[in-house]
Amino acid sequence: METGMQQENLRQIGRRLQEQLRLHLPLLPLRVQCALKENLMVLVQHPPGIEVEPAQVFGILQQALADIPADWLPDRPSPSSNQNSLIKLYLRVAGQAKPCAAHAFRFSSTANFSFKSEVPLSSEDATVAEPAADATIAEPTEDRPLAQLDEIAPSASAALSRSERKPELVAVGDRSAISPGRLRAKGNPQPWLAAGGGLVAAVLVGGSLYALTRPCVWGICQPLQTAQILAQQSAQLLQGNPSEQAEQQTRQHLTEARRLVSEIPPWSRSYGEAQGVQQLLDQILSAESKAEMATRKGQVTAQSVADWQAVESLWREAIAPLESVAQTSPLYPYAQQRLTAYRANLKWIEQRIVAEQEARKRLLIAKQTVGLAEARQNTAKELQDWQIAQSTWLVTMNALQQIPEGTTSYTEAQQLMQNYQPKLVAVRDRVTQEQLATKAYTQAVQSEQQAKAWQQKNQWSQAAASWQSVLNYAGQVPEETSVSSQAQTLAANAASALKQAQTVVKVRDDLDRICFASGKICDYTIQNDVIKVKFVSAYERRARTIGGISYFSRDYETMYKIDQHFASLAKALQTVSTNSGIPIQVYNSDNQVLGAFVPGGGQ
Repeated sequence: METGMQQENLRQIGRRLQEQLRLHLPLLPLRVQCALKENLMVLVQHPPGIEVEPAQVFGILQQALADIPADWLPDRPSPSSNQNSLIKLYLRVAGQAKPCAAHAFRFSSTANFSFKSEVPLSSEDATVAEPAADATIAEPTEDRPLAQLDEIAPSASAALSRSERKPELVAVGDRSAISPGRLRAKGNPQPWLAAGGGLVAAVLVGGSLYALTRPCVWGICQPLQTAQILAQQSAQLLQGNPSEQAEQQTRQHLTEARRLVSEIPPWSRSYGEAQGVQQLLDQILSAESKAEMATRKGQVTAQSVADWQAVESLWREAIAPLESVAQTSPLYPYAQQRLTAYRANLKWIEQRIVAEQEARKRLLIAKQTVGLAEARQNTAKELQDWQIAQSTWLVTMNALQQIPEGTTSYTEAQQLMQNYQPKLVAVRDRVTQEQLATKAYTQAVQSEQQAKAWQQKNQWSQAAASWQSVLNYAGQVPEETSVSSQAQTLAANAASALKQAQTVVKVRDDLDRICFASGKICDYTIQNDVIKVKFVSAYERRARTIGGISYFSRDYETMYKIDQHFASLAKALQTVSTNSGIPIQVYNSDNQVLGAFVPGGGQ
């Protein structure tokens, strides 16, 4: 059970150390493993070809172990103990049997279990024996078990012993540990160099010392790594919806990264890589500058097509260098973040260009069609003409209404709409009037045709009603419309025809009373210019024998009665002729003319 708990504690320690290395050295592929054999041992491995600064790695590990909970450390000293627990750190290239660097330090038995790295180690402490059977090892490597490192790496043990003499962390075989005093020339100086040799030597040695003190001459190129870390952090700052502060911090990171790689001297073995990073940063910063200019110029809402195209060109210039960033570059995530935003901005600018072009096109169409609309309005006479003029005005107004706000044509379009709206309203009202006039006139004409049809059938009552409808419909035609004059003429004719029809209706009523009052005495026909009354034969026979005595019996009383009857009949017919204004002709049953009455006769 205790071994299982130790195994779990070692795993937790390894994970914690791994996280700290990733946090501080995110670009270095480092792997952490822990083991326990009397003391805690930590191995850090990295792939071949990767430059790692041992002092930096060991410093991160030592600080991380200081923050580990006390109960995770199986052999920690108790607070009342005066003992210190030794911890050993190793750095190894994957695939190599021996570590390239080592370091050891001890726990301090204080209440908070702090650490001391300046701990004198005896030769026994520096050498780790073969682990016992119950030694605990967490996640052994594929190369060699961690607990055997001391046996296979005597140089690492020597490094551990050297840490007794100097407090700094020592890397095995690190050229940066060479003393400057070793750079002196071997052998005796030549006689001819005796005079000026001191100065020359001083210059050479001084120059060499200066070159050796420049960044990235020996060991890991920390400025280059820092620049790469800043580039990665810049991409992280742009995630999501970055604030203005995050944007500013991103530019500061990139500028600082550019400064760091620019200071790497040509004699550094990292100079070539630094130049590549510097060139890439120059491209990125140039893209940032173009994007900033495009953003500033794009903030103007209404611009001409040429101005928007200039902004579009700036966004394309900002995008081009970002598209060339390789996937293997540490700036690739940053470039992708920027490309997403810049391409969206470019698309928006392209839409603004299209909107501006369409707005100018619609404004031109409106100005071209307004002249045509005014010409058609001035020459319109009939309904169809007014409808065409209205359609032309609608084309003009619709073109202006479709010009969006935020374009240079918007203000002018709004002003033109205010100027043209009254003209459109006037044309629209005239079209409405013409439609009403045409409809009323058409109905009046139809009623006229119906009235004439009733007259032909001697249906004068129906004819009179139809003529009245003609007058009603003609009166609904508005004045000054295309059919107003025709409607007036039609109304005048209808009024005359109505009067005639009404007269005929009255004549018929009067003749019906005359001809059919006391038995049928006559028939009649009414024509436009004459009324024909024809006595029936039965009436003629009855009239000749009024009172039962024949008219030819020379009975004066009977004759007087007969004369009085005919006089009364003639007076009634004369009245009908006078009232109707139509002559009346009277016929016997044999169609012989007995007499005639003219309007106004007998007065």
